[in-house]
Amino acid sequence: MPWVLGGCGCLTLIIIIVVIISILAYRAKKKVSEFQSDTKSMIESIQEQQRKALAGPSSSETPGTMKQPSSKSGWNTYVNVKENVPASLQPNFVAFTFDYPKSFNIQPQSDVNFVKIEKYTAAGKGNTSENFGVGYARFDNPNTESVALYNTLLDQLGQELAGGFHNYKEVGRSYETVDGIQSRAMLFQADFKDAPGIMIYGKTIVVHPHRKKYGVTIIMLGTSLSRDIKSPEDLGANGDTAEILRSFRFL
Repeated sequence: MPWVLGGCGCLTLIIIIVVIISILAYRAKKKVSEFQSDTKSMIESIQEQQRKALAGPSSSETPGTMKQPSSKSGWNTYVNVKENVPASLQPNFVAFTFDYPKSFNIQPQSDVNFVKIEKYTAAGKGNTSENFGVGYARFDNPNTESVALYNTLLDQLGQELAGGFHNYKEVGRSYETVDGIQSRAMLFQADFKDAPGIMIYGKTIVVHPHRKKYGVTIIMLGTSLSRDIKSPEDLGANGDTAEILRSFRFL
C-alpha cells in the first residue's frame, strides 16, 4: 500500500531540523511536477559548528507545553494542544501525542515546529546524542496518492540539506510505519566541519493520515556520541528513538 500525498493542489511541507543548537533558515517556493508550493519552508540553520558538536542547547522547558506522566515508568507523555503552540502554527495544527523518556528535555518552542526534545550523553549537557522533532505537512488534495511526488520532494529537500550540513550525504530511502500509516523516509549523514570526528545521522519521515489535509514531518537526529545511534538506520529503530516513534499517535 503506497503512502499518500496530496494531489493537484498546492503542497506545503514545513520541516524542522534541529542539529544540537543550530539554526538554518531557508525560504523557498518549490514547484514539484504540477504541484506548486505557496508558502515558505524553513530549516533551522547550522552555526558555530564546533560549539554545536560540543555544547547542547538550554534544557529549560517551554511554558505551556503539555507534559503528562506516562503509564510507562520513567517516561513522560507529550500531548500537542492547539492553545499551547505558537499562534503562527495554530492554523496548521495537528493533534498528536507520544511518550518520551525523562532523560529527554523539551526544548524551547519556535514559530516553525510543534515540539522538539533532546537527549544528552552521560557526559552531560555539553554533549548531545539524540533529538526528535515534529513539524507539519499540508496536503491540499489529500485524496491523491503519489509516490513519485514524495520522491521528488525528498530530492529537493536533499539539495537544501546538502547546503547546510558539512559533508552531507543521502544514504537511502525507506518506508516507515507511524501509527499504522505507511510513510516515506529519507536517511542521511554528515559531520561537523570543525569537529569531523563527530558524525551526524538523520532520518526525515513524512506522515500523512488518510484523507487528512494536515500531516506531520518527523525529524530524528543523532550523533556518534549516542550509545544507540551509529547509522541513520538506527534512528527510530534502536534505543529511545525507536520507543518514541512507536508511541506516536494522531488524536
